[in-house]
Amino acid sequence: MRRVVIVVFAALLVVPLYVKSRPSQNLSARPAFRVLSSGRMLIKVSGDVHHPGVYEVPANTLAGTVINMAMPIKPLEQDRIEADATAPLLNGCAVNLVAGAKGAPHIAVDMMTVAERMVLGIPLDISRMSEADFDRLPGIGPALAKRIVLYRQKNGDILHVSDLTAIEGIGEKKLELIKKIIQPAENNR
Repeated sequence: MRRVVIVVFAALLVVPLYVKSRPSQNLSARPAFRVLSSGRMLIKVSGDVHHPGVYEVPANTLAGTVINMAMPIKPLEQDRIEADATAPLLNGCAVNLVAGAKGAPHIAVDMMTVAERMVLGIPLDISRMSEADFDRLPGIGPALAKRIVLYRQKNGDILHVSDLTAIEGIGEKKLELIKKIIQPAENNR
């Protein structure tokens, strides 16, 4: 009887340790390039904050919220924050905080550079890219970048993925090469 009690007692101690030490079945290998779900976005924070960097946040996050995550050097007074800081951010935004000496803090919201967005795997919007931005895409040099921007300007400043093949120098192979990093949107036929 004594052996049975010891075996049961030992089993009660060992089984929870075994269960806790097993890796969770929900864990999977992390991909080299992260793809954000539609409810998440990447925002770059810089300026007068203790922890500048890129933050993954839920969609519809405000600039003031992201700045608070990065811990501003001076506390933000909510009633003195500019109107730009209260608008929801977009994926790939860059938020810069400049703490004012006596006035309200200045929060500048812009987009990350094309190179930063490409590295982070954030899709690009070809209707907003400059010649220099297009020049950074694989297989596109300065001359082709200029033709793309001129084509876009002549056709109403909106460029769809399917429109790229109408530009001299972009065939199906080149289109497939850059299609992966272009903004996937309903209006990009």
